Amino acid sequence: MSSGVNTGATNEDPLGIDKLSVDYDYLLYKINDYVTSIQMETIAICKRHNELITDGIVEGVIEKNIQGFDEILKKCQELENHFDMMDQIAQISESFKFRLKHIIQDYKCLKG
Repeated sequence: MSSGVNTGATNEDPLGIDKLSVDYDYLLYKINDYVTSIQMETIAICKRHNELITDGIVEGVIEKNIQGFDEILKKCQELENHFDMMDQIAQISESFKFRLKHIIQDYKCLKG
């Protein structure tokens, strides 16, 4: 007969660590996606601008390029927000480590 003490506990995640891990991985994915998107848009705008300059067709297109760069700037600001979230996660995890250490010490004291 196997020990039934941990029966429900192995499937539970009362502290939400699994969800935090998934959220953290998703945030990293999202940041990577933003960086790739910004990179691709920047390259496309620069190529288009270069083609326009070499072809001598600059009038009326500069405003469109400025709008494109404004969109990239907005994405960069969103990316900065994601990095701020990463900093917050780091602070939370440090706080969590500290609290967990004290809980373990208290448990050891109670246990004897």
